[in-house]
Amino acid sequence: MNKWTDILLWVIVIVSAFVIAKVVSPVLGEVRNKLAAKTKSKLDDYILDALRKKPVMHIFILLALIWVVNDAAANFPEMNSKIILIINNALAIYGIFIGAFIIDGIIMAILKWANEELQHSGQTAVIHEFFPLIRKVMRVIVFSVAAVIVLSHLGVDVSSLIVSMGVAGAALALAVKNTIENAVSGILIMLDRPFRIGDRIKLDTGEVGDIYEIGLRSTKILTFENNLIILPNSKLLDDKIVNLSYPNPIIRVKIEVGVAYGSDIEKVKSVMEKTARENKLVLEDPAPAAYFVNFGESSLDFILLARVEKYKDAWNVENQLREKIYEAFAENNIEIPFPQMDVNMKSMK
Repeated sequence: MNKWTDILLWVIVIVSAFVIAKVVSPVLGEVRNKLAAKTKSKLDDYILDALRKKPVMHIFILLALIWVVNDAAANFPEMNSKIILIINNALAIYGIFIGAFIIDGIIMAILKWANEELQHSGQTAVIHEFFPLIRKVMRVIVFSVAAVIVLSHLGVDVSSLIVSMGVAGAALALAVKNTIENAVSGILIMLDRPFRIGDRIKLDTGEVGDIYEIGLRSTKILTFENNLIILPNSKLLDDKIVNLSYPNPIIRVKIEVGVAYGSDIEKVKSVMEKTARENKLVLEDPAPAAYFVNFGESSLDFILLARVEKYKDAWNVENQLREKIYEAFAENNIEIPFPQMDVNMKSMK
C-alpha cells in the first residue's frame, strides 16, 4: 500500500472506533435496563452509567490510535524513533488517565448508591455533611496516584518526590494542628452523631440552643435570642453535652409551686394534675403527676411533672401551666404564701 492509502486506512480506523463507541453506549444502556429489572440494588446501574458514556468512547479511540501508531512504525521504518516514542508516551498517559476516570466513575457510583441507601435509613446528616468530603478526597487520591504513575512512566524518580511530599505534609500538619484536630472531630461527630441538625442541646456552660449547622471545623448553635454560638468541634467532643431532643423529642416539663401550710395536700395535687390534663399539648401517656416534695420555710412545696411531644413546645407549655395553676388555686381557695418569718421576743428580767 502506498502512503495515502495508509493514511486513509488510519482515518477509517479512527472514525470507525468513534462510530463503534457511539453504538456500544446505547447497547450498554439496554444491558443496564435489563439488569435494573432483575436486581433490586441500583449499584450495578450506576456503575454501568458511569462506564457507558465518555470512558467507552475514549477506550475505543485509544485502541484505534495505538493500532495506527504501531502500523505507522511498521510500514514507515524511516520515521524518527524519538517521535514514535513521544507519541507512545502520550498514548500511555492518555490510557492512564482514562483508567483514572473509570476508577473515579466507579467510586462516585458506589458513593451515590451508598448515599441513597443512607437516605432511606434516615442518615441525612451524614449525607449532607460527610459525603461531599469523601468524594473530594477520593477524587484527589485517584488522580494523584495517576499523576505519580505518569511521572514514573516518564522516568522521573518518584520515590524522592514522595518522600519530599511526606516531609512537606508533616510540616503542614504541624502548622495547622488545631484545624486538623477540629476536622477529625467533625468527622467523628458526623459518624457518631451525638446530635443532629435541628436537635436542641444544652452546653456545659448552661446555654441552650438548636443545632444550626455541623461543619468540618466547627458547629453552629442557634440560641433562643437568635444568636449563633460557633464552637470548635474538638471542644464539643471534650465537653459534656446534653441532647434534649434525642433519642426522643418528647420532653418533660416541670412546674414548682408552694402553698400555705394547712392546705389540703391531696386537693392541691388534684388541682395541679387536672390543670395539666386540660392542656392540649400535654401528653396523656405518661399522665401528668403532682408530688409533695418539701416542707419549705414558708410553704408546702409541690412539683408537677408532665410531658410534651415536641421539645420546642416546652417553654410555652410551662408558661401556660403556671398561669392556669395560679387561676385554679384562686378558684379553689388555695393560698400561695408570701415568704414570712415569725420572730418571738422574750423579755429579759
